[in-house]
Amino acid sequence: MVIKLDELKNFAKIFLTGIYENLERIILGSDRYTSLEMREAILSGKVKIPKTVIEELCIGCEGCANVCPTKAIEMIPIEPVKITENYVKDKIPKINPERCIYCLYCHDFCPVFSVFNEISPIHPRDVGEEYIEIDVSKLLQKKVEISEEQINKISSLLSINLRRIIKE
Repeated sequence: MVIKLDELKNFAKIFLTGIYENLERIILGSDRYTSLEMREAILSGKVKIPKTVIEELCIGCEGCANVCPTKAIEMIPIEPVKITENYVKDKIPKINPERCIYCLYCHDFCPVFSVFNEISPIHPRDVGEEYIEIDVSKLLQKKVEISEEQINKISSLLSINLRRIIKE
């Protein structure tokens, strides 16, 4: 195998360029994707975890926990809250950010979002600091136009009887 001088020059140029760029990144911190403040927060373990659940909007149905492929959602007991005549919420979800793979199943399968067409009370990335206030008891009394097949599919994922709280 014979290596031509031009090929050797090109290889040396690529090699030296790579060394220079990587040393520049390591030593000078150029091409940084995170700010120095974020880097310091990460290294010191002081990263603020975003809010992932709007507790007041959640109906506590456990649908999010049931669909989570990594079991990153734990249902935490709370003081019981009567939402409708037929339903009392007694738990809310808590996402473990170390186990979450951000598939968004929790968001997409939430009946507040998928059945009642409102903002989902759960999102693994961030639900935000400000949100729309929604009266959950009135939300659950809203007439829903959804197929029997869809109700059955969603109901199979929930720990509550969706038919008892849906007005058709």
